[in-house]
Amino acid sequence: MRTEPASYDDLTRPPQPVPGCEACAELVALREAAQEEYDRSAETDANVLMRQHLRREHHA
Repeated sequence: MRTEPASYDDLTRPPQPVPGCEACAELVALREAAQEEYDRSAETDANVLMRQHLRREHHA
């Protein structure tokens, strides 16, 4: 059985920001604000936006 490293497509974990990226930091802040408000829908939206950003800008 082959195991692959976790990627932005691994839906079992939240996507991780790229250090030093301002857009990633903004999306993390958006996700954290949603978590503080217990707004799971907004948290999921932030994760989707982060995955899209990672694919588009960082080719993760």
